[in-house]
Amino acid sequence: MPDDRRATQTQAQTQWLDRVRATWAERAPWWDAMSETNAVSPDRTDDLRRTASALRLGDGATLLDAGCGTGQFALGFAAMGCRVVGVDLAPEMIERARGHAAARGLDVEFRVGDLGRLPDPDGTFAAVHARLALQFVPDLAGTLAELRRVLAPGGRLYAAVPGALSPIYDNAWRRLLNPDRGAINYAVPWELERVLEELGWTVVDGWGHYGAALSGEGNRFSAESVAGLDKRLQQAAATSWAVVAE
Repeated sequence: MPDDRRATQTQAQTQWLDRVRATWAERAPWWDAMSETNAVSPDRTDDLRRTASALRLGDGATLLDAGCGTGQFALGFAAMGCRVVGVDLAPEMIERARGHAAARGLDVEFRVGDLGRLPDPDGTFAAVHARLALQFVPDLAGTLAELRRVLAPGGRLYAAVPGALSPIYDNAWRRLLNPDRGAINYAVPWELERVLEELGWTVVDGWGHYGAALSGEGNRFSAESVAGLDKRLQQAAATSWAVVAE
């Protein structure tokens, strides 16, 4: 693909990505341990099934796991019969993901990469899964445009970001004081939906997760306590909110 089809990466974006890479290199052991524990929970099985259904994944479907971390979701989809490519910015994450794939005898292509500059041809994947990854990109619109480029016509995107009051964020207000924001953009669900729609996507589904964050920190809200409230209030209260678009 010609280089002019890719967004130009500014120095500020490069520095941002360097900070993200360094952060997750340091966190990789902790993240892996927590993710492995969660991977065997009944909730994870139900979550995978619901996500696969929303993405309309059939046996042999090609799936990009964008921001795959140490690979637990990618491996879950592979075990369901999908052909999965997992991409993460941190080599330390990918190394652990490859180790898990080898240990479980699952054929998943894990590679280090920037979600805003993918090497794949247009229309490569039947679906894209981007769970709790898009809040770390320096250019949300540019990254979503790149994910759309590699998605086949009629394919679907699953994208999840924390709610504004999520224990994952808990300090999203800081973005109003610090435009640099370190290595996180604090994107919230309604902003994600707005950017998707501005880029020509259609949001077709969405739901909230209200359990504890991976760190173990609980959510003061539950699905029951916010049921019936305005959608944006439900989104704000969610530990993470999933958006499905096509």
